Amino acid sequence: MRYPIFLLLTFLFVNQMSAQNNKSFYIISSSKVYDMPSPKAKAVGVYARGGMATELKKFSNGWSEILVENGDKAYIPSRFLAASLNARDNYEQDPGDFVLPGEADAEYGSPHLFITAASVKARALFAKNKPVAKIYRTNEPVPVSYLPYDSNKLVKIGGGVFAGDRSAWLFTQKRFLGRKLNFEKTVSEYNALSKTDTAKRKMLAERIYEMSWRENKSNNLQGIQLFRTYQKEAGNNQLYQQLAFDEFLLKSTQQADQQKSTAFDESPIRFTISGKMLPMHFTEKDILEIPLSRKIITNGTGYPECGVEVTKEYAFDHFKVYHSQTEKLTYVPEIKFSKKEIAITIAGFMIDGETTEEAFLKKLGKFVHYDWLEKPHVYYISGDGDALALTFKNGKAVLYEYWFYC
Repeated sequence: MRYPIFLLLTFLFVNQMSAQNNKSFYIISSSKVYDMPSPKAKAVGVYARGGMATELKKFSNGWSEILVENGDKAYIPSRFLAASLNARDNYEQDPGDFVLPGEADAEYGSPHLFITAASVKARALFAKNKPVAKIYRTNEPVPVSYLPYDSNKLVKIGGGVFAGDRSAWLFTQKRFLGRKLNFEKTVSEYNALSKTDTAKRKMLAERIYEMSWRENKSNNLQGIQLFRTYQKEAGNNQLYQQLAFDEFLLKSTQQADQQKSTAFDESPIRFTISGKMLPMHFTEKDILEIPLSRKIITNGTGYPECGVEVTKEYAFDHFKVYHSQTEKLTYVPEIKFSKKEIAITIAGFMIDGETTEEAFLKKLGKFVHYDWLEKPHVYYISGDGDALALTFKNGKAVLYEYWFYC
């Protein structure tokens, strides 16, 4: 690459530098970074306040050579590097390259962007073998503190902020990041396409499907129906049939966000073991009377759960019972359903290993929440300070988990 003569002279002049120990610093003010140690050089990226950089060399003209978050070398004025952030720092507002707190589409209280493509893979760039550690979905917000100007360069979008977390940092290409996509405009763009434009129809249909799960309930259903219709047009009959369950799920849970009461308000959770229902407020004595083999583990969990010290764990073949002597509390934290050996009753509906996913959703769908793209077939029901999760596999209930909020 050829540089103007003044940049070459600048570089030669400042090439008298102090050796550094490759220390990591915070960026205390939004700043561009350059390919040479001069403001007249080419800007190659921009930092938001709070980003991290590793200083390699410090020049006599007030500039530093750094490694930006993705490992590329660049140059920045040394005054923007600091060991810590302070409210008294003199800094400029972060630029419009980022989505900032207070903006209409902002979802974070710090600079961020959105994933603008479907099923974007994020790699742990500094971990062994650089594994794909997470799949991000269209319109999912991600924290961004350094943004290269080259769309093919990597951007840190997750995995912690401290230099010691480097092996957990997650990266994807800048071209997959941007402002939040508008659902209605994307649907209109899809509908305006010729059916012969198969590549773009596929791309937009996949984005709309993933966007749907982050929209309101009516848009959820519209997006799923559009994606399902696309699969039928494309001849993907198996996926077309599978997506019928997505539609059923959305219709069954339309009212979930509108419920003012919880499933636990209608009636407490009840447990039935080997055909016998335990008392509403069962005790350790009731557990000892269960006619099933078990192991007793003293101080089984090894720690208090949200202030509830578990002094004994009763481990049965397919479920556990925790007992707290200090709190006089006995509860079931986990069930691995085995046909009808143990059942739970929630809001008057009994669930065991023979309960179907559809029957569960028809009865309790108004109470459930879920993250369908990340954990399909896992449903959460929240109470006042506690919650449970029910997992289904091949259409049947397989796992119950219960915990207290900390």
